[in-house]
Formats: sequence, structure tokens, C-alpha cells
Amino acid sequence: MICSLIFGGDVAPLRTDQGGIFGDLAPVIRHADIALANLEIALSSRGRPIRGKPITCTGPPDAIDELRKSGFDAFNLANNHILDFGEEPLLDTLERLHAAGIGFFGAGHNATAAAAAHITECKGVKVGLLGYTTTLPQGFEAGGDSPGVNPLRVRTAYRPLRNLDEYPGTEPVIDTWPVAEDLCRMRQDIAQLRTQVDVLLVYQHWGSSLSERVHEFQQIIGHAAIDCGADGVFGGHQHVISAIEFYRGKPIVHGMGNLRFDIKAPFLTEITHRTFLFGAELSAHGLSDCYFLPCRTGVDGPPCRLSPASDDGAMIVSTLRRLSEPFETSFNVVDDRVLVCGS
Repeated sequence: MICSLIFGGDVAPLRTDQGGIFGDLAPVIRHADIALANLEIALSSRGRPIRGKPITCTGPPDAIDELRKSGFDAFNLANNHILDFGEEPLLDTLERLHAAGIGFFGAGHNATAAAAAHITECKGVKVGLLGYTTTLPQGFEAGGDSPGVNPLRVRTAYRPLRNLDEYPGTEPVIDTWPVAEDLCRMRQDIAQLRTQVDVLLVYQHWGSSLSERVHEFQQIIGHAAIDCGADGVFGGHQHVISAIEFYRGKPIVHGMGNLRFDIKAPFLTEITHRTFLFGAELSAHGLSDCYFLPCRTGVDGPPCRLSPASDDGAMIVSTLRRLSEPFETSFNVVDDRVLVCGS
């Protein structure tokens, strides 16, 4: 049997809208057999902003019902804002998502729960979901008996590109790599889950904020996930769209941008309003017939779908084509969608 998948970017609703928080994207989301995204913030009326974090946000509990009505089946919660207001709002969010029949992964009551997979079944096809975050504010990591997110820590080093006596002020080369212990744990998680499901998808909250760049650590993690049995890797956090890569015939979507993002900050400019929905067909053989739908991010209002032929839609297509060129990804505009495949 074949199921349809829709995967969206970061969702941070600070308000609800009478007409639905996803506007004309809601029918697309509801039509999919499995619809997924990253829930960037807790949805609760409790808690207080944690100290020392420059941007802290939480959203209204009523938004969970809007997420359900819009057709989402599950959310990744492994990210750098889900504990902005402390543990209580996270626990409220877990409870309310469960009560609404919405799955979640990447965070939990303790480290074991945060690392646990969410498994769902569609037309006889078992789909397993795992979530990790490489963006890890202090105190966000789940503990043995404390709530939090599922971490995949990354290390960063800077080294000079040239002789600095001759070329002072030269920008450094940035080296990044995942912590071996965390990468090994991810590999084990995927290998274990692989024996239980037909399709395995991994979400990674990674990259650098406001950067389109695909860092070395992203490729290391993405390739390792697929080598161990993942059928697709999906990422976010950057607030901008990033490359689509195919590795061993399987997609690594490095950055989907902000889907519904009511958080406002001076650095969230027009470029952060570009996003897309990634679609595919799922079967026991994995993902096939991959495509994306260009969209405009919703800020204090619903996002909207864009025609690839429109000025804004064409900009998203050309940007993804440029960013994905090093990975030899091909794009083909067919009617209102853009087909995507590897070389």
C-alpha cells in the first residue's frame, strides 16, 4: 500500500485565528495520510521565561486544537525553544497533544521518553519517527528523571585559512562534528527501530540560525542516519530554507524554514518568510515521488501556498535549486508542485 506524506517546517503559534492558523495549507495537510512538522514552542498558560535566554516564547493551549483541526498527525519537539518557560509548559504540551490524539517525539518526561520513537500506521505501513536537536540551550537536555529534549551534541572549532601574519583579519575555516557518543546513540536508536517499522524518518533541529549553509556536521549526521536505516532526514531551525540533498537515493531536507511563526525579532526579515511543504509517497520500500510546494510563512496570520510560476514562488524554487546544486539534486516544475530527485 502507498501513503502520502507532508512534512512542514517550524511552527510557533502565539495566537489562534478564527479561520484556522494554516489557511489554504490546511486542506493540503489534512489530505495527507501522515502530516508532520516541528513544534517550536510549548503551548501552555503556565511557567515563566527562563533566565539568561534572550528570546523566550510560549503559545496558547487552544492552539493544540487548531493543530488537530489542521490535520497534523505528529510533531517533533526536540528544539531550542520548547523549554523557554520551564518544565511545566513542556509537560502540559505533552499531555494536551496526547489528549488531542497528536503524536510527538524528540522530548519527554525523561531521557528515555525523549529518545523514544513515535510509531504510527497508515494503510498497513508502519512508520517510525525519531527527533534530535543539535541546538541545545543549557538545561534543555532530558535527564534520568527530568523532562527535556533528545540531544545530539555538536562541537565547533575555528582555524585560520591563511597565514595571519600575512593576511590579518582573514575569516576562519569552521570545522564542526557531532559528539561521538551521541552519534553512536543515534545509530543504535535507528538500527533498533528499523526492525520494528517499514519506513523510518528522522528529524534533526540543526544548522545555524539565518544561515543557508549546510555544515559538515549535518552531512555526517544525515549520512549516518541513512546508513543505519533511515528512509529520510528532515531538518529545521535556521529560519531560512536550505538545500535538499539525496544520499543513497534518500532525501535529506536540510532546512524547511518557518511554516507558521508568530515570533517577531529584528533579524526575522523577508528572507525568513520563504518556506515549503515537502511531500512524498510512502510504502514499505521507503519514500518515492518526492516534491515540494512553495509557501509563504505565516506571521500573525496563516501561511499561504504559492504557485511556482509566481514571483515569490519562483524565488523559492531558484533558491533551492542554487543551494542544492552542490548535491546534484534535480528539480522539475509540474503544474503547482516541484518534483525533486537525486542524480
